[in-house]
Amino acid sequence: MRFGIVGTNFITDEFMEGAMLLKDKIEITSICSGKIENAKKFAEKYNIKNVYENHIEMLESGKIDAIYIAVPNSLHFKMTMDAIQRNIPIFCEKPLAVNSKQVKILIDAAIKNKVYIHHGVVPLYTENFNIIKNNLQNIGKIRRAVFALNQYSSRYDRYLRGENPTTFRNEFANGAIMDLGIYIVSLCVALFGKPKTISANSFILDSKVDGATSAILSYENFEVILLCSKITNSNIISEISGEDGIISISIPSRVSTVKIQNRLDKVNIQTYHEMENSFKRELKEFLNVVENGKYESEILPYKLTSEIIDVMTQIRKISGVKFKEDN
Repeated sequence: MRFGIVGTNFITDEFMEGAMLLKDKIEITSICSGKIENAKKFAEKYNIKNVYENHIEMLESGKIDAIYIAVPNSLHFKMTMDAIQRNIPIFCEKPLAVNSKQVKILIDAAIKNKVYIHHGVVPLYTENFNIIKNNLQNIGKIRRAVFALNQYSSRYDRYLRGENPTTFRNEFANGAIMDLGIYIVSLCVALFGKPKTISANSFILDSKVDGATSAILSYENFEVILLCSKITNSNIISEISGEDGIISISIPSRVSTVKIQNRLDKVNIQTYHEMENSFKRELKEFLNVVENGKYESEILPYKLTSEIIDVMTQIRKISGVKFKEDN
């Protein structure tokens, strides 16, 4: 399958690593970027043949079978729609779009045109996620879960110096909840469904994006606490607490390690490490869907994507994080 790539940031390098592990099935033939010089440098680094100034040229070149979109969040909707209209399957980085309205439009278009949209929410494609899901019944009645992802951004210092990096720009629909929050919201919704009620609070920077957001999602007999930040670090452990045990999760964005501990057996702790490259797993699913003539993943179906973005949209609305796409 011939892939074209839009965007040349660090996540694109990780995508390339995953693609190279499947080089017998995937070929990266094309690259484009908001800055042509960045595209040329990336093409030279990875020996990519075709360089384009914009994604439309690449979509209509006849030299790609699929597109990988790794650009600022505010651009996801248009680029994904442009690919759908040209019947080219899409691997889009998280979040698929800025809000639930945009996601509904994209999914309706994908179903109508029978084009696959792959929503790149890494943790939901990991084997460790399946281990968590399959062991929920073994920790008894769930009473509380905490999902925390707090990483002091390397670009925050640039923001404080007034350099206006993309990470903290409202016009690109960025900030903590959109960048890191989607990982922990996705884990919560994929495991427990949509909550009955939501409360949320954000620390909003002068650039009108959130530096940090917290939320409490209430369910029938338990609550989930979500904590994300791009302006502080934290040692808070992500865990699901049941009456009979605990499931602990390290680095929720990748579900790197899962530990399962029974309340009565504190010595015998089961530990699982995520071994396979996350992009390799995602690309395997992408190939599985497209090559079998499908246009929806069973791992991350469109209904689940819709529910995740709907909860994200509600959290932002409650906490006062607003983008132009919300008007």
